Amino acid sequence: MSNQTLNKPTATKRGRSKTTARAQTYRRQTAHPVEGIRDGNPLIFGWGGHLSKNQKQRIQKRAAYSFFAVVLVAILAVFTFGVVQQNFIIPNQTIVSINSTNITQDTYRKYLAYVSQDLWNTIQRDLKQKTALDTKVKNGDKEASTQSNILVTQLQSEESGYSQSQLTQTAMDNLVENQLILAGIKQIEKTDPAASAKLQPTAQAIQQRFDAFKKAFPANESYADFLSKDNLSDADVRAAVTIALLRDNLQQYLSDHLVSPTRQAHYRKIQVSTADAAAKVLSQLTKGTATWDQLAKQDSLDTDSKNVGGDAGWLAPGTGDAAIEDWIFASNRQVNVLSPVIKDASGTFDVVEVLAFDPSRPVDASLLSAAKTNALTHWLSGRRADPANKISTPNSDMMTAGRNMPTLPDLNATLPSLTPPNGLPSQGGMPGGGILPTGP
Repeated sequence: MSNQTLNKPTATKRGRSKTTARAQTYRRQTAHPVEGIRDGNPLIFGWGGHLSKNQKQRIQKRAAYSFFAVVLVAILAVFTFGVVQQNFIIPNQTIVSINSTNITQDTYRKYLAYVSQDLWNTIQRDLKQKTALDTKVKNGDKEASTQSNILVTQLQSEESGYSQSQLTQTAMDNLVENQLILAGIKQIEKTDPAASAKLQPTAQAIQQRFDAFKKAFPANESYADFLSKDNLSDADVRAAVTIALLRDNLQQYLSDHLVSPTRQAHYRKIQVSTADAAAKVLSQLTKGTATWDQLAKQDSLDTDSKNVGGDAGWLAPGTGDAAIEDWIFASNRQVNVLSPVIKDASGTFDVVEVLAFDPSRPVDASLLSAAKTNALTHWLSGRRADPANKISTPNSDMMTAGRNMPTLPDLNATLPSLTPPNGLPSQGGMPGGGILPTGP
């Protein structure tokens, strides 16, 4: 009995203990807000009221991460586009086109660097040679004085070409003309298969010119520095060297084919300023409504022939206007046939007629010598005048853009004013000189 009585309170105590624990547990659970319950507040633009607080927080975190990811991707995209634009898109933009062949800014930039450095090396070499001659001149060496005078004239010509405006134009002209030369060589090789060996530069010739360029750097400069600062490779220099060799080879080939005696044409022409005026002259001659004498005296711009019915005398290849020669000396040309309107190399327009051919007529020696010297220039003037050749206007902004200017050499370097040994000031020295440049 006493044992049962003693046990009851114990049971009751345990029961109260469990109940109290549940209450405390319940109170702990309800003491803080229940984050899983909907609060009815919208998340954005009136949407999201049906979501719990936890769900809203997860969405907000994801949105924040997504936003920062989009911003990062946009920054990377802008940076990547800038790199691609600067290193691929802009360099590969066309600066000039010749018969559907596009010359890019990068090709122009690399060739301009080569042309500039080649001329700079030449000037520095000649200045060094002149300094050595000056010492002999001061000692009364007459032969050295003569050589120095010749060298001064040569240096004046070189220095006149050493300016940004001259070098950029030279580089552009050479690149355009190289395309005309490549097309012209193909045509020559069709009629003269043996010409290929004379016109195409050999690997040995390219290597020799390449080595000569590397050795020509002044003592305080280096080929490696030139490549590094202008972002060039050996292949770029070899490509530029090949252009120079093609020009030299074609000059020699054309010069060798100018001989005396040679086949000449006796012709007459009427030269006018516009294509329409030339078409009118051609129409009148064709219809017989006016004579050569009348039209030449009335319309022709050529003072040497206008008063003699347009008679221009005998023409030897390489000695007249290249565009007119191209028509006259075509393989199937016949006498007493009127030409179409010809745009000549000087930019005027002509109507031409061949009066006679002489298969073997002597050429004046001085005329022939001049023709040989200018053989390539003469030939190129004909190619440029040929309406079949489509040459765009070069982009002048790209030609002078800072990104295309070489770091070496310095195109704004001061060159010395030259004074020949006779003490008279030279006429071709660069202004502001007097100090021998030590480097670009």
